[in-house]
Amino acid sequence: MDAGFDIDGDMIISKTLTRTDVDKHGRMHLPKSQVLSVLTKMKDVTEESLLNGIELEVLDTINNHSYSVILKSRNISKEFVLGTGWSTLKYSLELKEGDNLKLYWDYLNYKFIILNFEYSLIPF
Repeated sequence: MDAGFDIDGDMIISKTLTRTDVDKHGRMHLPKSQVLSVLTKMKDVTEESLLNGIELEVLDTINNHSYSVILKSRNISKEFVLGTGWSTLKYSLELKEGDNLKLYWDYLNYKFIILNFEYSLIPF
């Protein structure tokens, strides 16, 4: 069955949420290798801009809602997090520990799309 929405698997950040991601700290740690892959398609991103934080849009197409979040590199070891805005997104989607969140980087429109719908990966 064709989902009608083909995406590049290298542009997906997938994370099973941990207790730390959903607690009061207000940030979600992201898988480094997946973020580095997505960064190859982001325009004008530097180490300095990542340390300061980059404001990005996250689109929930099912609920027709958009969120603003900050993608940030926390230190020289390139530990990546979603910071400011993560709590709003987490509460709105009622995310909890153990949930799997998939974000697709739509580099043509410069935003993340929450993959909470059927899609197909582009074959290689």
